[in-house]
Amino acid sequence: MKYLIFSALFFFGFGTLFQAEAQEERLSGFDYVVIPERFDFQYERDQYQLNSLLKFLFNKHGFNAYFPSELPDVSRCDGLYADIDQINGFVWTEVSIRLLDCDGILFYQTKNGRSKLKDFPKAYSESLRMAFESIEILGVRQGALEILQKTEASPDDSTNKAVSSGKTGPKNDRPLGQKGSQADEKEVSKSIEPADTQGLIPEVSLMSFTSDEATFLLRRTTMGYQWYREEGQDLIYEGKFFVVEKMLFFEDKDQIRYQAEFNDQNSLILDREGQKIIFKRTL
Repeated sequence: MKYLIFSALFFFGFGTLFQAEAQEERLSGFDYVVIPERFDFQYERDQYQLNSLLKFLFNKHGFNAYFPSELPDVSRCDGLYADIDQINGFVWTEVSIRLLDCDGILFYQTKNGRSKLKDFPKAYSESLRMAFESIEILGVRQGALEILQKTEASPDDSTNKAVSSGKTGPKNDRPLGQKGSQADEKEVSKSIEPADTQGLIPEVSLMSFTSDEATFLLRRTTMGYQWYREEGQDLIYEGKFFVVEKMLFFEDKDQIRYQAEFNDQNSLILDREGQKIIFKRTL
């Protein structure tokens, strides 16, 4: 009897491991994941900083995560599209994370994450992190993006080619970074690009740092480069970066300014009246 129980547990564990490895391989086969700046249940963009948190978690655990406004010219079917499924309840705040392909077909869904906290920002953050554990354990490692580049061609030939490996998307697959309609063009004109940093900030959309055992997040948004502190389950806004006369500065939420610079190791150094604070980059 013990042998039968042991055998059943062995084959169950082996099957679960095999399934996880298959999921990891499937998710790693995509180039990127797109995080919307507002989910259907939110009343405003990045409400409770939930979208920023989800993007941070994806980038931290092997994905190339972007907001739609940040995504370069890529084939839309090379990526996945994140969504959050909110389960209504009186006691629990409960969510799961869904990944859809370019046709809107469900590709992967996490377990439900739950929180009984009464504070909405903390409850959503806790339940989202719990749901994300299903993705974290897979060990996904997405490769480099295949950036599309226009080739010189006649007016009748406006095809795009992938730079990295020559692979192209489907014929009807318009790159996400390009707009085809007048409505799309108006949408682009409304977006605000980050301030010209003149090479003073690394050209990435998301970076993570540590200092005195605290974790900080620098992310590039349509409003510029913003600085957050990770506190438990929350992301706390701490300030912004900007450039004046080819010098980089940081202004905290109390409008105190520091001169800022990144060294050769991409560590961040803030200097105010000779007092330097060093943040070591981890992502």
